[in-house]
Amino acid sequence: MVAVVVGLAATVLVWPYGAAVLGLASLWLLVAWFMSRTTELAVTSRKVVAKWGFIARSTIEQRLEKVDSVAVDQTFLGRVLNFGNVTVHGTGINATPIKMIADPLAFRRKVEQAIEARRDVG
Repeated sequence: MVAVVVGLAATVLVWPYGAAVLGLASLWLLVAWFMSRTTELAVTSRKVVAKWGFIARSTIEQRLEKVDSVAVDQTFLGRVLNFGNVTVHGTGINATPIKMIADPLAFRRKVEQAIEARRDVG
């Protein structure tokens, strides 16, 4: 009888916390989905372009010949869910952060391939 009362009390007390965690996780996923839908990334034969935002729009463009390196930062959760931050470092320019993008390793690989292709051509 005591075990049933304790189990019932634990169920009643835990459920609001579970609902709060589920609500926060759902909100986080909604924000992440919205950010992915409002972010555009492109690597051309001449430059790297990143655009993000819905109402307030931000754009970054860097010429490939000015790019020195591309750094990727991923947390443990970012590794598991395949997202992270990319920072493009260049000669004579500030480091350009591109935050919360899907598959940042593939983006870095595309930038490096474009740089190598540009060096081979010119």
